[in-house]
Amino acid sequence: MNQRITLLVASALCCAGGLQSQELQPANTVILPAIGSNPETGLQYGAYVMRQFAQTEANSPADRLEMVIQGTTKGQFQAYFWPNLFFSEGDWNLTGQLGGRFWPTPYYGQSNDTPLDAEPETYELTAFDSEIGASYRIRPGVRLGLLAFADYESISDDPDNPLLNSSVRGFDGGFYTGLGAFATWDTRNNRDWPTEGYLTYLAGRQAIGLMGSDSDFGGVSFRQRGYFAVGDDVIALGLNYEFGCITTPFTRLPRPYGSTSLRGANGALWIDHHMLGTQAEYRKTLTDRWAMTGFLDTAQVAPTIDGFGIDRSHLSLGAGIRYATMETSRFNIRADIGWVDFETVGLVISVGEAF
Repeated sequence: MNQRITLLVASALCCAGGLQSQELQPANTVILPAIGSNPETGLQYGAYVMRQFAQTEANSPADRLEMVIQGTTKGQFQAYFWPNLFFSEGDWNLTGQLGGRFWPTPYYGQSNDTPLDAEPETYELTAFDSEIGASYRIRPGVRLGLLAFADYESISDDPDNPLLNSSVRGFDGGFYTGLGAFATWDTRNNRDWPTEGYLTYLAGRQAIGLMGSDSDFGGVSFRQRGYFAVGDDVIALGLNYEFGCITTPFTRLPRPYGSTSLRGANGALWIDHHMLGTQAEYRKTLTDRWAMTGFLDTAQVAPTIDGFGIDRSHLSLGAGIRYATMETSRFNIRADIGWVDFETVGLVISVGEAF
């Protein structure tokens, strides 16, 4: 799934679904007229629709279809569709993504040291993205899957004063297609608001020239999550690692996302071939629908693993509020305010939990 998309509620991390409660979930439809904000996009306006179909079996999460049509106050536009379907009593899970975007984006180079007040220079990205994935449950909580993707990027730059040049991989866009594999171990008791359990996710992707890709490159993603009940409240912990090989186009290099990791930051400031981050959050239940959180996110990027260091981490310390959009499940709208590196404050409004 393309990392530039602000709304990531349909990512592979939530597709598999943990162990659900014994009470079967009814059909629900969530329609939101405006869905978010973060420093990279400004205010996001448009429509988000999620259709959850009635859950028919306790060991098979409910099928979901999600769609977003969105613009931002920074002149960005996107439209995406994400199916998340289960078959054969939940043993098979089919996921996908289809959509496109026009996304003017600042580029600051590859660095972990770009200052928060750096003056942005922007290129225009037009992209079309498609992906399909299928996974099989080989034992309770464990899934193995394969995916295929085909993406197209067109990049426009100022010809009189170009921001990008041939030293930047992917500076002129391209067609990227390839295959991937992933594995999950998921013991969460709920995919939207888990109060106990663990989630481990490992995925590898490879763009393949023999399949028509304009470039051969690969990457690895790793996620670890843990959830611990404290009465009616929850402590959530997370670890994130991303790797993009030396031939990875700059638009696909690892970075903190600003809305789901290092919340409140403009993730475009820091990109490189490796990204390492941690997350800790206390989720305080107020009522059946309302909750509040306090969090600490960290993230850093580096050209090589030995470039990581405790003193190189960027920090986001903050708090948020949650409202459940469905009576029977905490599929939340969230608003988070993060104090980034103790220098600037950023607001994030989105759907679904950050992790």
